[in-house]
Amino acid sequence: MPFIEELKIIREIVDELQKVTPHFDFRLVITGLKIVGHKHIKKMIAHINEGASSEDKRLAEMIAGFDMVNEEDFTPEISEFAEEIATAQKTVMVTEMEPFGMPTFFHAGETHDRAVKNLHDSVMLRSKRIGHGFQLQCFPYLQDICKKRDICIEVCPLSNMVLGYTKDLRTHPMKAMLARGVQASISSDDPGLFGYQGVTLDYLYAFGAWELSIRDLKKFSLNGIKYACINEEKKQELYKVFDITWSEWIKDINSENL
Repeated sequence: MPFIEELKIIREIVDELQKVTPHFDFRLVITGLKIVGHKHIKKMIAHINEGASSEDKRLAEMIAGFDMVNEEDFTPEISEFAEEIATAQKTVMVTEMEPFGMPTFFHAGETHDRAVKNLHDSVMLRSKRIGHGFQLQCFPYLQDICKKRDICIEVCPLSNMVLGYTKDLRTHPMKAMLARGVQASISSDDPGLFGYQGVTLDYLYAFGAWELSIRDLKKFSLNGIKYACINEEKKQELYKVFDITWSEWIKDINSENL
């Protein structure tokens, strides 16, 4: 099936969901598999160009940018594909709001091996968010760069524990990085694979293991909006929705404790 036809199907599903939940929105980060090689990565970047340049603006607006995945200890590093990515950042226009036409959102740092340099490559290639970032604990200077450039780390607590990157969430490195001012959002990684739904369980475990306050939980939630791939107008709309639902939640909690 042609990529544009796939986008049309996704658009129809989003439209149906918005009838039930008007504030729901969707952006697609096109993801390449490093293990498949250069030809595949070029194909995925071509899909981004095709979608973002569609005459149907409702299809084009769903394209957010580019990512690459696969187990980092045994597959090529991001640097292997740096030429293709750098070229696309100059030639593929996803958004005119960014200095680089094709934004990146790299999966990086899901490893214990200090020799793996995907985090460094992600920063070099201007990743707007970094998925996992577990290895960031090893590189304080990269933490400083993430703070300076306001790069959000998509931390995945339960995934890191289930896959053995940490045996005890109380020793998860994100707790210390938060104290240093690194910005993060809580993500679920692969909840379907791990047998649960949504992100609530990740919040629950992080809340207990990292001794988070109610203010911390609110900050994590707001970061989900702040670093989303949507325009400022949509973000302001969602902030208003969040304020209402957050206040209702706090009110419910207080009433249960009376």
